Amino acid sequence: MKLMTDKEIDKIIENVQATLAVEDLNINKINIEYGKKYLNGQMSSKEIIKNITDQIKKRMITH
Repeated sequence: MKLMTDKEIDKIIENVQATLAVEDLNINKINIEYGKKYLNGQMSSKEIIKNITDQIKKRMITH
């Protein structure tokens, strides 16, 4: 997989944020970091899904 430049990644993140804003949604900082790591080839989609699922489970337990 060809690695992207930081500028390309930032542009993708901005586009995702804009798309979510249209739906009155936002993205948290940890998910932005996951996106950057994915686009840099540092994490797989399976790892990210597991991490996000674990975060949700922790929130459900603590609330």
